[in-house]
Order: sequence, then structure tokens, then C-alpha cells
Amino acid sequence: MDPGKIRDGVISIEGSDLKHLSQVLRLGKGDTIQAFDGSGKEYTARLTEVKKDQAIAVIVDSYQADTEPRVRLTLYQGLPKMEKMDLIIQKAVELGIYRIVPVLTQRTVVQLDSSAADKKLKRWTRIAIEAAKQCRRAYVPEIERPLPLKDALKDSGNPDLAIALYENEKKGLKELLKCYNINDVGNIALFIGPEGGFAHEEADEMSQSGIITAGLGGRILRTETAAISGISIIMYEMGEMQ
Repeated sequence: MDPGKIRDGVISIEGSDLKHLSQVLRLGKGDTIQAFDGSGKEYTARLTEVKKDQAIAVIVDSYQADTEPRVRLTLYQGLPKMEKMDLIIQKAVELGIYRIVPVLTQRTVVQLDSSAADKKLKRWTRIAIEAAKQCRRAYVPEIERPLPLKDALKDSGNPDLAIALYENEKKGLKELLKCYNINDVGNIALFIGPEGGFAHEEADEMSQSGIITAGLGGRILRTETAAISGISIIMYEMGEMQ
């Protein structure tokens, strides 16, 4: 829900939200709805008016949602081919990701000019919003424009823990996470390569930047499988899936 649609105790519902409310949920005047503003706040509201182009709901209660993970996990995802990024974004949002940054690497096949990047960003943001609605998250993770790996390393800043999944690393992700007290880790950066993974030079560059490499077992996983698996393992080990 666009925060601008929430004002003076009233929620104005239009567009796709209205279509979902009236045609899918088949709600009408007098029904109670749950709405969120995308930044962590959730509302209970009662519909007072449902028209063809707009619905009005009066807020009866508001509160900070408890669906958000304590740990803030940012995914730096090597940009994959075709629609794989759509799947990664959808599942990452469901699993509790905080932020997603597409990354351009040596083995990235997809080339995006400014116009194509804008279109992709709009699509990815829409997917994130729909995924957040589906799993009842009150916060919509931010999707950034694609960055070259060198810039992505700078963007990651100084998190409590920075990890890159790398197929040549013998030490597993779960084993690595056991070395940390979950109460001391609030921000995590996770780097995943595109199809073909990271080049050796990129792995060295990440290591020099303080990023720890970890593996996911003896099998070579697709990039979308690695992303979903990596996020799931981190969230579980951080106590976010108890």
C-alpha cells in the first residue's frame, strides 16, 4: 500500500489493490481488511465505501508488524539469464530478505542498457510488492539497479558478516555460521554468482574485501537454487525460522 494513500485515519484503495479486494477477495462495505504501508506498519481497517474506481476504509487499529526478521540480510545476486531473477526476488522476499542488489560480473550474460534496466527494475519491484503481500510482510524489500561487482563490494559497506557462496570452497555455509553468535549479527551481505559462478579473480577480490567464502556441499547448484538455499540456511541459523 502506497503510504500516500493512508491519511487522517482513512485508507484510499485503487488500482490492482482494489481489483484484488473486490474481484478476488470479494469484499464489500462493512468488511474488515488488513493493510500494510510497505515500511513495517500494519493496519486493521473497515470498508465504508467500495466503488468501481476506488474503495475507502477507516482505520480501527495500527501496529508495528511482527513478521519482519531481526537480521537484515542483503542479497547481492549475480544477474542471471531470462526470468530467473524474477523467481529469486519472489522467493527471497518470502524468506525475509531485507534488500536485493543485482550484480554484473565477468560471467554475466545479460547486458542491460539504461532503458532496459529501468523496465527490469519496475518489474522486479512489482514482483517484490506482490510477494510481500502474499506472505503478509509489512515491509517491501528495496530492489536496486544492477551494479558492477566492484561497486557492489563498496555498496555492501561494513556488515557484521559478509559471505560469498563459491563452489570451490570446502567449508560449508552452515559450518561457517556456527562460528557466530546470532545475537552479535544484525546485518549480513550474501553474494551469489550468476550462471557459471564467480571467476577466480572475483573470488580473490571479494576475499581481499573481507568477504568470507562458503560452499553448499558437493553438488553444483543453479544460481537460483543457490540463492534460495543460501538465504534459507542463513535465516534458519540466525533463528528466524523457528
